[in-house]
Order: sequence, then C-alpha cells, then structure tokens
Amino acid sequence: ARVPPPPLVSAMAEDFAPPKLADLFHNGRSVVEYWTEWLNESNPWREALVDGDHTVEFRVLLFLAMFLILHAVMLKLRPTVGEPLASRPTLIANQIHCSTTSVLATYLLWNNWSDGKMEDFVLWQQFGIPLSLAYFMADILWYCIPSGDGLILFHHITMLLCHYPVSSDVGAKMCGAGNALWTVRLSMMGYLCELSNPLMNWRWWLLQTLEKDRFDFALVNIILVFSFIGRTFLLGWLLIGVLVPRAAEFVEAKQVFVYTLCILGHAVILLL
Repeated sequence: ARVPPPPLVSAMAEDFAPPKLADLFHNGRSVVEYWTEWLNESNPWREALVDGDHTVEFRVLLFLAMFLILHAVMLKLRPTVGEPLASRPTLIANQIHCSTTSVLATYLLWNNWSDGKMEDFVLWQQFGIPLSLAYFMADILWYCIPSGDGLILFHHITMLLCHYPVSSDVGAKMCGAGNALWTVRLSMMGYLCELSNPLMNWRWWLLQTLEKDRFDFALVNIILVFSFIGRTFLLGWLLIGVLVPRAAEFVEAKQVFVYTLCILGHAVILLL
C-alpha cells in the first residue's frame, strides 16, 4: 500500500499549489463583484483626482494649451519655415517632450538611486508627468485622430492611464500595491526609453537636409542602435525582473487591472 506523505510534506505541497482562477477574484467573487469592489475601494485614478491637490491637473491643462498653441503657430509658419519642418510641424513639440522627460528622469534617478525618498521626486510628479500627459493628449488631437493611427492612439491612452495616478502619492501607493516610491521609480525608469527619441528626430532631420553622407549622420546611427539595444534590455528587465515577481502582491492588493495595464504599457513600448 502507498504510504501517505508526512504532514509537513503535505502542508508544503498545499502551500505551493498553483492558484486557481477564482483566487484572482478573492474567494470566488464574480468578475462583476470584483470590479465593483475595485471601483469602490481601490481605484487609483479616482484617488489621484480627489486627493485635495489639483496642481497636477492644472498643469496638465496649462501644458496642453501650450502644446496646442505651439502647434497652431507651427501650422501658421509652414509657408515661412519651408521644408523639412513644414512637413512635420509636430517635431518641436515632440522634441520638447522627449528631451525634457528623459533628461529629468535620468537626473532624478541618478541623484537619488540608493537613498531616494518620495519628496526627492516631487519634481517628476508635478512637472514631468503633467508635461508628458499634456503632450500625449495633444498628439492624440493633432495626429492620432486625424491620421487614424490606432497603434499610437493605443500607446498614448495606455500611457495616460498608467502615469496619471503616479502624480499623486495616494494614487502611486495604490498603483504600487502599497509602495508609492516603487511606483514613481518605475514611472521614471520607463521614461528612460525616451532618450532614443531625440536621436531619432536628429536622424530624421539629417535625412531630410543632407546632400551627401556626413560623419554626424553615421555617428547618430551608431548611437541610435546602441540606444535601442539598451532600451530593449531595460524594458525586458522591468517586465521580468521588476514587475513579474510582484504579481502576487498586486492580486492581494486588488490591483489586478492596474498591474495588467502596467505590463501592457511596457510591452507596447517594447514593441514600438
């Protein structure tokens, strides 16, 4: 007859049993019940909006107006500036966004990597994120909708959903399954991927204006290749080394939807 395993072994086997789908909805709750509970108790977007400080929302509207005015000016100046800028009036706004956010994220992470606190990253929450959210909104209006570019529209909406709650300490805490500092750091590390965009803009400009091969064109191509390699490794590490190990914590904190969005956001950037 088969000898039953010792009680300790049985207990260990139960501890390591794979979770059931029902566990994701907390003790057999239905999808509707889980969604209702999430909306009422753990909605980081609502908490960020009603946290009592509307500095971020005001700055988003201010930066959005700035970008829309800049775009209107660039359209007006098309006959004056000529090619190649006339064919891409969004270039300056794009350069402002990617240069500012990537340099700011790099600076803050570099100076506060080992002992950073939430107060060290207020500049990111109240300036970097509002600037980026405003740019994505503006780009949706002047590019995604008119051109029908569904992929970029999907990217922008995902970024808006992922980063808006991070601008609030309460929202960041919910998005990080209780760890606001982790969330803000993750937000900034994702924006390191923007470091390659100024190089792409520079390469585009050289392609439009060069009459023959030059050293600076070869140089920017080499740097761009290495930047994309670094970007791929960074996103792969964030997905596999940072996000995946915390899956159980997000389930426990009832932030499965937020966690899914976070995974999706990094995957979308990796594909782009």
